[in-house]
Amino acid sequence: MVRRRGQGRRGRRLGHEAAKAAARGANAGRHAVGRTAGATRKALNSARRRGREAYKAKLKAGRAAKGGPTRVADARASDRIAKLKKAGKASLRIGKRIGSGASHVGGRGLDAVGKADASLMQADTDDASRIGTASRDLAFRAGRAGAMAIRAAATAVVSAVTSAGLPLIAILAAILAVVAMIAGMFSSLFGAANSSTDAGGVDNVPAEYLQDVIRAGSVCETVTPSVIAAQIEAESNWNPKAGSSAGAQGIAQFMPMTWASVGKDGDGDGKADVWNAHDAIWTQGNYMCGLASQVETAKKAGKLTGDTLGLTLAAYNAGIGSVLRYGMIPPFGETRNYVQRILELAQTKYTATTGGSDGGPTVGSLKPKLVMKADHYHVDIEAMGLRYERFPDYDTYQCTWWAAMRRNQIGKPVDAHMGNGGQWNDTARRLGYKVGGSPKPGDAMAFEPGTLGSSGTYGHVAVVEEVKADGGIVISESGTGFISSQGAVVIREISAAQLKAVAGHVTFIH
Repeated sequence: MVRRRGQGRRGRRLGHEAAKAAARGANAGRHAVGRTAGATRKALNSARRRGREAYKAKLKAGRAAKGGPTRVADARASDRIAKLKKAGKASLRIGKRIGSGASHVGGRGLDAVGKADASLMQADTDDASRIGTASRDLAFRAGRAGAMAIRAAATAVVSAVTSAGLPLIAILAAILAVVAMIAGMFSSLFGAANSSTDAGGVDNVPAEYLQDVIRAGSVCETVTPSVIAAQIEAESNWNPKAGSSAGAQGIAQFMPMTWASVGKDGDGDGKADVWNAHDAIWTQGNYMCGLASQVETAKKAGKLTGDTLGLTLAAYNAGIGSVLRYGMIPPFGETRNYVQRILELAQTKYTATTGGSDGGPTVGSLKPKLVMKADHYHVDIEAMGLRYERFPDYDTYQCTWWAAMRRNQIGKPVDAHMGNGGQWNDTARRLGYKVGGSPKPGDAMAFEPGTLGSSGTYGHVAVVEEVKADGGIVISESGTGFISSQGAVVIREISAAQLKAVAGHVTFIH
């Protein structure tokens, strides 16, 4: 039984939901629209059969009484729709809020659009639901197809609503569809900018799979589009019909048993097909992010150490059980080569060059240069205008304190809460900083715990002061082990051979 009180408040609340949806950013949610449509249809069909029969009976009775067909509006689709009519003022406010917030729309807002949309559709007849579902489907297709499809879809939505003659519920469905279309358009227009910050940008992906790769690489922060693309090259070289002697199948090389438990429908055709590249790439992104979540949980529990992405790639190749058993990337040649190859491809071939790609070491020295003390080992930070005091939220004399202070001095991005030195790489990825495997002057160099003499618990972070022509580097660093009467910041040289030996265990934050 429908309550008669609070309809105006409910209308305002629905408007608020739609408006909030318009204000949420990023391009990760376009798929939620189509997924919501399918889930809504499935959930509503069984509960509304009786209502549909009653509705048909009303139409039949209307035709018999008037001697002709009856419009949907004459049949009054449901009691709730009739009551929502009284909340007409709320729909005006909804329109104003959506209009004023449209410039802030992003793809991730579509998740919230889906939730609001589902709540609207839960109390209407099948015919109203079909119009809402059609609107969502049109919006989803428009978001993928571009501006011309948006225009055509909008025309179709308006036409459907007008011909049906439905009241507020259809108007709201159309508004939500338009919000979804605008979100898709903004994601398309500004997707390159978003990916350059959130995912480091992606390049050299076959055109037919570009949107799939971007979508799969937006499920979580750890697994970027560049990583997805690098994996696909390593697994199948972009062949959707690839197979292996071990039984792996498709573009992402899933084993049949694995696919049976994790396979997802990536293109909305209702089937999860390992030979369908759209399904496989979407599943790859979700599966990788599931592994990344397990890795993070194990790291917090002290069961794993190392870079989250490297451990996740190792789990994809060798299984999460092997990674947990060794507490690190397993000592298997195949797995270690796999991880190193993916990281190199992701940081070079599949990272967009706009805004500066990793592109190998950059020879040169950082400016302003360090002021050294007489021993040519300790840095005179006070002569550089810096002080021995907490900065900005890191304790004095810690490696993080100096790295943050030096990065701030040269105008490079740094956050006040990057974590321990060995966590800076993961934090940098989450914050959208450019991260790579090749050094450049001014980079923050994050060491995994135990790498090149760093703490086995906390890792280490330093700043690259110089990249030499032979591939070696000079870093500046601090930490309680460097405190002496001469100071607390020192320099150290790391040879090209040493860097090569620890590849995959050090990361450079550009």
